[in-house]
Amino acid sequence: MHEECLEVETEVSYVRRLAQARIDIVSAELDRRSTGRSVEDLVAMLPEILADEWPCTDPAHSRLPRHLAPSPEIAWRRGLEHLITDAMLVNLPSLSDDQLHDTLEQLGTLEREMSGQRRALHAVIDGIERDLATRHRVDHV
Repeated sequence: MHEECLEVETEVSYVRRLAQARIDIVSAELDRRSTGRSVEDLVAMLPEILADEWPCTDPAHSRLPRHLAPSPEIAWRRGLEHLITDAMLVNLPSLSDDQLHDTLEQLGTLEREMSGQRRALHAVIDGIERDLATRHRVDHV
């Protein structure tokens, strides 16, 4: 059960990170349009757009991932998976401003949903780890 929870947490975290990156890219596209810059300018800015602005979480409160990538067999059927595909990014220049704003709203919903699921999974994982630690102490006493 512990291993399954860790795998699901990795998958949820991966989708969350994809949603966050796409939020940043779509926001940059809206900014690009409002300033009259080119699509080439947006592409050139991608490393800056995708760089973390905030400092990393305090190591005492961070989690070291045990799985670095989700299982290739993952099948997301949540209704918003089209937002985390490369097709969404390829079509970015052809979307209207209204479509981009709608996409941002949907990506925000997806990111919040994944964050909530991730927090819930962390609570379950923490509970399992406490239980395992208690069992280990009892077995070795």
